[in-house]
Amino acid sequence: MCLMLYLATAEEQPLRSSPELSVEAIQSYAGPVRQWFSLPAIRYVGAHTGCSCGFRSVNAEEPIDYWEGLFDLSDDDRKNLESTRALVALIRGLAAGGAVEMYPVWAGDEGLSPKRTIELQAATLDPERFFLNERFLYRIYETPPAAWKS
Repeated sequence: MCLMLYLATAEEQPLRSSPELSVEAIQSYAGPVRQWFSLPAIRYVGAHTGCSCGFRSVNAEEPIDYWEGLFDLSDDDRKNLESTRALVALIRGLAAGGAVEMYPVWAGDEGLSPKRTIELQAATLDPERFFLNERFLYRIYETPPAAWKS
């Protein structure tokens, strides 16, 4: 079973592929994932592994923060870090044009509701420390929404 990262934006994103990251059309079996997004244009994002398992990620009931030593520095993790850096670059580029939503979920679990929502500002994403909390819906903005300002 593989981790699947779905990404939604207001406008359709072009398909692309590199050794670190691919942006692909979603498959028909992933249709149930659409219900979790407020943005209409949904893509699947794969890492160097072909699936999304190659992005740094953790499985926890609550979102956790990065700490030194969370990920080892094996050859596999170095490749995962390269894919994660490419993902952060993609997110930042897309957030410059509007909001980005992401949902990392295991294949076959696309119909399971997100545990919670994590809202982030794109400029705060550190490519060396960013990772996905599995089954949490991400909303990422270039500029924080007015609701964040108090």
